[in-house]
Amino acid sequence: MRTRPLAQRTATVAVALATLSLTAAGAAAGATPAPALEVHPATAPPGTEVDLTVTGCPAGTARALSDAFVAPADLAPAPRGTGLFAETRLRSGAAPGPYAVTVSCAGRAHALPDAVRVGEPGDRPAATPTAPVSAGGGGAQGPGAAGPEATGPGLRQVVVGLLLTCAAGLVVVLRARRPDGDRSPS
Repeated sequence: MRTRPLAQRTATVAVALATLSLTAAGAAAGATPAPALEVHPATAPPGTEVDLTVTGCPAGTARALSDAFVAPADLAPAPRGTGLFAETRLRSGAAPGPYAVTVSCAGRAHALPDAVRVGEPGDRPAATPTAPVSAGGGGAQGPGAAGPEATGPGLRQVVVGLLLTCAAGLVVVLRARRPDGDRSPS
């Protein structure tokens, strides 16, 4: 007689835990980390065209703005590789030094300080990036760095866990509903 209330309490706790985990997953999915920006060449003289690559943006497009740029750069999926890509030109009157870039991604603006560096007029652009760009929140992702997929279970894993928890609770409730005399294996 006591198994019925115990089974119902167990099922209630299982459903409550599953609901709590789904709520936490929804809140975590709503937070978007700052995207990483790579500028190539890393340092370029005024008037030079530079390539921008943004990773970590869940949207299919983004926009990059900076006082160093002639115009805003609209980023789209990269033709090769991952992330979003755009080409933009540095203003010919830009003073040498670092400039912040604001990346608008998935409806949120992310300020990336010192993301692009303008060199002296007449300098040759660096052949390869010389240092990672600080993207905030721990810095830029370098080779071998953990990406967004390494931050914890994704929504798919949470939903599967929720379904398994609900199924276990349902089994407990159904087993408790059997008549006391019908406990033999089928």
